[in-house]
Amino acid sequence: MQKSDMRPNLGIGEKRTQKFDFPSITISREFGCEGEPVARKLVRKLSTGKYPWVLFHKELITEMSEQDNVQQDLLESLSEESRGQLHQYIEHLLAHKPTNVQLFRKIAEVLRILGERGRSVILGSGGAIINAGLPNILSVRLQAPMDFRVERVARLLEIPPSEARDKVRAYDSRREEFVYEFTHKDVNNPRHYHLVIDNSKFDAGQITELICNALVLRKMLPDVTG
Repeated sequence: MQKSDMRPNLGIGEKRTQKFDFPSITISREFGCEGEPVARKLVRKLSTGKYPWVLFHKELITEMSEQDNVQQDLLESLSEESRGQLHQYIEHLLAHKPTNVQLFRKIAEVLRILGERGRSVILGSGGAIINAGLPNILSVRLQAPMDFRVERVARLLEIPPSEARDKVRAYDSRREEFVYEFTHKDVNNPRHYHLVIDNSKFDAGQITELICNALVLRKMLPDVTG
């Protein structure tokens, strides 16, 4: 995606004018789980012509946080009171002063605004922890036994199982370290999530249905037909 295409495609600023309050979904996953397939299925299932959902993955979130014009549009989509609350929350979150505090502050702002905006599926980047406390958030964690994840990574990347196992361990460690440095929280703690799902027991399609059912049970989807 080219940077010049980003703003019109993402519906930034819609929070100012949209009639309904929509939920957002955060998906955290152990490496080798089907996080991206689930996220894409959710976007397709939940989107309507008038109210599309958008997948925000790590690369897009980082790109958005590096563009001042996008950052400004996101901030302007909030009320003055919400902006004040956002800045207060992020200063508290980053009180431990991580090494890359300026970068983390921008990423945290993007994640929190996207969560509040609604119709966002946020994949990774500590989205569940950053958006903790927002009433419109449903946070999901995908886990699976090591052997399941190794087999899937080996198959997808066409590499030997021994190499896949090393990759799974390395990526798990990298993600845990990133979230801890960013938030001083343990990404593996189930208390951060509404749903913790074993990906070896449910495939991507079934997980999508479980998440959508959770949205319905928690009465988080507005009736847009009226």
